[in-house]
Amino acid sequence: MELELKTCYWDNAKARDAFKVFILEIHGLDFTEWESHGYWDSAYTPFSFFKDGQVVSSVCIYLLDAVIADRQTKLVQISGVGTHKDWRRQGLSRELTDQGLNWARGQHEGVFLFADVEAIPYYERCGFSPLHETLEYCHPEPVPNRPGMIQLDPSNQENLDNIYRYAQNRTPISHKFSVFSSQLLMFHALYTMRNKMYEIPDLACLVFFDREGDVVNVYDILGRTIPSFEKIYPYLSAETDRRINFHFHTDKLETKGIQTEIITGNNTFVKESFPVSTPAFPFTSRA
Repeated sequence: MELELKTCYWDNAKARDAFKVFILEIHGLDFTEWESHGYWDSAYTPFSFFKDGQVVSSVCIYLLDAVIADRQTKLVQISGVGTHKDWRRQGLSRELTDQGLNWARGQHEGVFLFADVEAIPYYERCGFSPLHETLEYCHPEPVPNRPGMIQLDPSNQENLDNIYRYAQNRTPISHKFSVFSSQLLMFHALYTMRNKMYEIPDLACLVFFDREGDVVNVYDILGRTIPSFEKIYPYLSAETDRRINFHFHTDKLETKGIQTEIITGNNTFVKESFPVSTPAFPFTSRA
C-alpha cells in the first residue's frame, strides 16, 4: 500500500498541517485557533498513516493527568480516530490503535474513549467494553441572586489569558475521580464552552455552566481551591431553577441533597479493566 507510519510529529510543520486538514475533513474540527494561541498539547500523540504527504488514517493517544481516590495517576483517552473514505475497511485504524496502546503501555492505569454511535461495533470488535457513567444532581432551594459574576469572552486576549492562568493553577475538581489537562481545557474554552465561562472574583474561581429552561448544567469549576456550592450558587441562581446537573463528582462542593443517576448516552468505552466503576467524567476531560 506504500503507506508511511508517523508518530510524535508535531514539530514537523507539514505533517502537522496535514493532520489538521485530516481532522477537519473527518470530524469537522478546525484546530487552527487552539494551535494559534499556543495551546497545542504534545501529550496528544498522533499515530498516523500518510500517503503522498497526506494523512489517510489516524488515531491519537492522549495521556492525561488524573486523580483516583485522592491518588495522582495517568489515564489514556483515545480520540481523533478516523480513516479517509478511500482507505476504509483495510484494518488501518485497528493497526494504529494497537500501535498507540503498545507505545503507551506502562504509562497509565486505564484507557477510555467516547464513541460515535456508528463506531460502537468497531470498538466492541477491538475489545472495548461499555462503561456506564454517573450524573450527580440536586434540586436547589431558591436563593436571591448575588451580583459580581463576570462572563469571560475568549476572543478577548486578557480574558483568555485569565482562563489559562486558572487552568494551569487549578486543583482537581474531585478527590474521587478527576481527569484534567490545562491545554485540553483551553480547547473547550475556545470551542465547546465559549459562551459558558464565568469568573466569580469574590471566590477566586471560574464556573463553566449554562441554563436550559429550569435546568442548570455545571460543567467545571476552576480554582486553587473549590468553594462550596452553597457559596457559588447565589451568583448563578435564577427563580426558575428546578434542577442542577453536575458534570463531575461533587465531593468537594459540600452540597446537600445530591442524588445520582446512571447515564449511557455518552457512549463511553474502556479497554480491559478500568480503575473506576460508574465514574462521572468531567466534561472538560473529553478530547
